[in-house]
Amino acid sequence: MAENAELSNRDISEKYAPGLTLTGKPRQKLIDNKLIECRKGPRNMFFFTLADEGWRWCREELTRAVPPNSGSAGHALYAVLGGLERYLDRTGTTLAEVFGDLQVESTGSPLPADEIEQAIRRAYRKLADPDGSWVGLADVRQELGSIPRRDVDGVLILMTRMRGVQIEEETNQKALTQRDRDAAVRIGSRDQHVLAIEP
Repeated sequence: MAENAELSNRDISEKYAPGLTLTGKPRQKLIDNKLIECRKGPRNMFFFTLADEGWRWCREELTRAVPPNSGSAGHALYAVLGGLERYLDRTGTTLAEVFGDLQVESTGSPLPADEIEQAIRRAYRKLADPDGSWVGLADVRQELGSIPRRDVDGVLILMTRMRGVQIEEETNQKALTQRDRDAAVRIGSRDQHVLAIEP
């Protein structure tokens, strides 16, 4: 999370602590719980990235109680994490934005990603009845006017990491119109068609 980049065991050891590596059962447990993604690179080195579920776990950790026997350093750390959570809530910012994953490619849109996110949320609130219900991305995009699609897609993908935001595939594929299919956002290997945001 802190690096927001793909790291090898060598990178982790050099940047943080000699001998700190992800190997064996601990590595496999993180992969099985979908907290990290792992690939094998040159010379059979493993490379790791934080998965979407890992980002969610990190965000939830900000509000957890201080673990037992953490000492003064642990209490200080969780005080800082609590302050970070309050900042994120107050500003509507995500951990990914704080740690540098706000790189929505520019296609001429004058709006920064956080403003696009707020526009998406406003469009959703206007359309959702009741709050928290599913809204088609086609209708959301219509409300967003001239904001470039590529920028909107980038922010929608970022929003899937936020608490209370769900973007999913329409379960009834027969109900999809061509307009719905054209408005889908590609996440992973699947097209997603509907958005829900908890009140």
